[in-house]
Amino acid sequence: MKIPRIVLAGTHSGVGKTTLATGLMAALKKRGCPIQGYKVGPDYIDPSYHAAATGRASRNLDRWLLGEHLPSVFAQSSEENWAVIEGVMGMYDGMSGTPGFGSTADVAKLLDAPILLIVDVSSMSRSVAALVHGFSTYDPQVKLQGVILNRVKSAAQEKILREALSEIQIPVLGVLPIELSLKLPERHLGLVPVGEGGLLEGFIETLSDLITKHIDLDQVESIMLGAPDFNEDSDFGSLKSGSDAGPGTQDNNISFRLGLAQDEAFLFYYQDALDLAERLNATIVPFSPLHDSALPEDLDGIFIGGGFPELHLKPLSENTLFLDSLRAYAASGKPIYAECGGYMYLGKSIKDFEGNELPMAGLIPMKAEMTKRLQGIGYRKGVFREDNFLGPRGTTVQGHEFHYSRVVYDKEYPPAYELFRGNEALRLEGYARDNIVASYLHLHFAGHQDLLEHWFASQSGRIGV
Repeated sequence: MKIPRIVLAGTHSGVGKTTLATGLMAALKKRGCPIQGYKVGPDYIDPSYHAAATGRASRNLDRWLLGEHLPSVFAQSSEENWAVIEGVMGMYDGMSGTPGFGSTADVAKLLDAPILLIVDVSSMSRSVAALVHGFSTYDPQVKLQGVILNRVKSAAQEKILREALSEIQIPVLGVLPIELSLKLPERHLGLVPVGEGGLLEGFIETLSDLITKHIDLDQVESIMLGAPDFNEDSDFGSLKSGSDAGPGTQDNNISFRLGLAQDEAFLFYYQDALDLAERLNATIVPFSPLHDSALPEDLDGIFIGGGFPELHLKPLSENTLFLDSLRAYAASGKPIYAECGGYMYLGKSIKDFEGNELPMAGLIPMKAEMTKRLQGIGYRKGVFREDNFLGPRGTTVQGHEFHYSRVVYDKEYPPAYELFRGNEALRLEGYARDNIVASYLHLHFAGHQDLLEHWFASQSGRIGV
């Protein structure tokens, strides 16, 4: 496959990757390129900026969450598009305890993609050459094609930086003056999502104009077009649908109406997971716990993802008609799957950062409260404690958690998982009883197709739970 592509990496976190990636996507789209945005890692929020710039959902490329399916996920969404891939943390920073597994460099090598390195040079001169030389030569398989210098203080500093980099023959593709640095709004989970007012009116247009003025887009396009053909390794397989997916998978004659909570409070979903559900003959039916008075009719299952329910406690709690509808649905025995913010919402109450506590759905015997300290972050392995609609007891999943809240149960409960960090057992996590599976663990179903297949088949009566 011919896939023009490029990876934007950083020397470390905070160098301006999201701002520059978003601006580059917008500028290239304005030039007529069919841009598809990507984010290395599990981040939900950065992709919302990509979507604002390109007009299409961004995708996540995470080796832990997607496993062997990552090349297939990339190939399916990048076909006939140009891929701009925003990296994560520093270029070589991967999972702890591994030699860079899942890092920006690791994913770039897997996709055989050229890299542009973003360097914050606000306090640098000739040392920039040593820094970039190290990043370029540390791993001989990395294809570093150029640098973008961010936060340059003066024309004099730019001249020194360019001269130093010319000595190691690394081209400078862009120079952004420090006074033009645009900072995106942040809060406790990182950037504010676009859907919550994370972008001021005209921001994308302004950013696109700045990138067009200060970055050599002709050279960027040339590098993208020069990327080698993408040869998807047959060992990785592809995400299939219906009867082509193998024995025990979803039948093409079976449909599944999947209700998806989607509003300002619940917005953390992986687009490739939703695409997979549709390829398995599910119909995605969005609903809003904030704004709707009832669930849509004839749903076969519900997915309430993560987000920021703590910022919307009053309207969530006061939407009693919707809560009654959700409780009636739960009483019908149909399945409800929830992650992080959705997990909190299914509990008895949520207490925000100021100590305000308001009642929620009451489907799980616990209370959630926000804390000033991070309560959980990182990649986790989970093992189902009992059979449930996602899979049988002992099923292993790979997920990610990131939350400032904690939950307190008022009685004994059946946890969903035994959770591990590497080989270290961490804790029992979540709640799984009857028709509810909920926890802090975020899953990427495109990396666990079997979970969706089991869920849809169990509701069709083809397999038991």
